Amino acid sequence: MRRRRKSDTLKIAMVGTRGMPANYGGVETVVDVLARQLVRRGHDVTVFCRSEDYAEHPPMVDGVTLTYLPAVPRPGFGALVHALRATVWSIGRGFDVIHFHALGPGMMSLIARPFTRAAIVVTVHGRDDRRDKWGRVARTVLRCAASISARVPHATFVVSQALADEYAQEFGRSTTVVPNSINAIEPQPPGETLARFGLEPGRYFVSVGRLVPEKAPHELVSAHSRSLTDFPLVVVGGAAGTEDYVSHIREEAAPNEQILFTGPLYRDELAEVFTNAGAFVTASHLEGLPTALIEAGRAAVPIIASDIAPHLEILGIEHGGAGRRTFPVGDVDALAKMMEAVSEAIGEERFGAKQLAQQLDEKYAPARTAEVHERGYLATRGRLRRR
Repeated sequence: MRRRRKSDTLKIAMVGTRGMPANYGGVETVVDVLARQLVRRGHDVTVFCRSEDYAEHPPMVDGVTLTYLPAVPRPGFGALVHALRATVWSIGRGFDVIHFHALGPGMMSLIARPFTRAAIVVTVHGRDDRRDKWGRVARTVLRCAASISARVPHATFVVSQALADEYAQEFGRSTTVVPNSINAIEPQPPGETLARFGLEPGRYFVSVGRLVPEKAPHELVSAHSRSLTDFPLVVVGGAAGTEDYVSHIREEAAPNEQILFTGPLYRDELAEVFTNAGAFVTASHLEGLPTALIEAGRAAVPIIASDIAPHLEILGIEHGGAGRRTFPVGDVDALAKMMEAVSEAIGEERFGAKQLAQQLDEKYAPARTAEVHERGYLATRGRLRRR
């Protein structure tokens, strides 16, 4: 690490997550890892946490300052209310950078930009305005949020080249690509968790993520039921305001005793199920840059993924093959056949997955992502000072 000048040390606010330590989803995990890395690089980082989501409220974790503010229990609006409160709290506190994560919280850049001297940054983790779970009002709000994210911040970061291309085409906005980064999952030996679900190490498919329509777990259920594989399908995750949808796919899966819904799993339990899987599978139709796929790849778990652009970006599919298989998005029959093929040639798939893991360890290393963020922050602040 280069020797840092005092003028390069930044006071940074992170707004738009439930908080840290991360115990919910992909964005929370990304911000948790990023905040710790930035502190290691000498910066002063504050992460705003939803007070009701944490039983304990330590003021600091690994050098990251934690500020707790309440949200509201109403789905879809909790993030907006919390981001509003965090933005108001940030005004006049001397932050060099106020960094909003995700489209909804990023709307608060409208308040932060005129009332602070900070560099305002919004990271677009995905096109939330296109998610199927939202009603008409929420989608309208999020479409406005997408427009705001392209026009109001001093800098717009995106997590994939696919999103960068979208913003250039749709909004004429030049963005900075900063891939998501997460720590590699530590392999766990088979133990109580696998035994509880009756799983044999290396001989099951696993899907990890929120059970929402755009991630298409219903297609996984249909494909597995159509296939002749003897690998069970393990679906890890819970509803996210999609309880009716989850009930429907559980009913659809009920006749197939080889499909298991575990609900959300965390930490060692999740690592045990994840790292002992025969293959990770995702049929998602819409992603920013999915952390679960990166985690699977870095854990050397063979992958079956729909061929959407963010998946191809992670897998480097021009070098595709064993360990990183793709199928046409929405093609349930193709997915069923691929499940059969992978389970029948699992040794070859594991060899290919090990090669992929080596590539992803370098590409998505947390230290590298923190450095890219730091350069983006300093460049944005430098442009503001020259005005």
